[in-house]
Amino acid sequence: MKKILIAAAVTVATLGAPQAFAQAKNFEGFSVGLNINSTASDTDISNSGGSVKATGQTSANGAFQVQYNLPLGSSFVLGFGGTYEFGDIDIGSSAIFSGKRKEASSVYIAPGFAINDSWLIYGKVASISAKFESTGAAIFTGKADATGMGYGLGFQKMLGKNLYLQAEYMQNKYNDQTIVTSLTTQAKAEARTVSFGVGYKF
Repeated sequence: MKKILIAAAVTVATLGAPQAFAQAKNFEGFSVGLNINSTASDTDISNSGGSVKATGQTSANGAFQVQYNLPLGSSFVLGFGGTYEFGDIDIGSSAIFSGKRKEASSVYIAPGFAINDSWLIYGKVASISAKFESTGAAIFTGKADATGMGYGLGFQKMLGKNLYLQAEYMQNKYNDQTIVTSLTTQAKAEARTVSFGVGYKF
């Protein structure tokens, strides 16, 4: 009886392992995607001439995404990728100030867990960069390059072998930056982005 149970256990393990590993394997490989982003920004601009605070400014743009997923065991996946946004994001406005975020991009790692062979949940840690441009009163008009860090959570749903849908939430914080205006101006910017996209895995 003991030998029969051992043989049965070995058989189950042998048959089950490829199927379990297939969960992660289904997400393996290079992919490209297009996302639609909705971003809420909080920005503080200040100098010796005064300060402006813009909270909850929301706008939308698009992003191109490239990623490579590497399966780690039966269910874990490690993703490496990058995004580039097209279209500007408003960072705030008032009677004397308006600003935009341009040419935003990121590189990231995204560890994930394959719930089954079609659903993947993942976290994301990103290094972010963008150009900021402010206009309005002379003391708040200028440009600056900014970098920072982003953290998020997302899902991917495979629709067959290659096509997938994606939903994601990111919290991005840019490092404090100096904008060269008629006065030395300090800017602090944060953004919260919800995105929905479609992609193709090769």
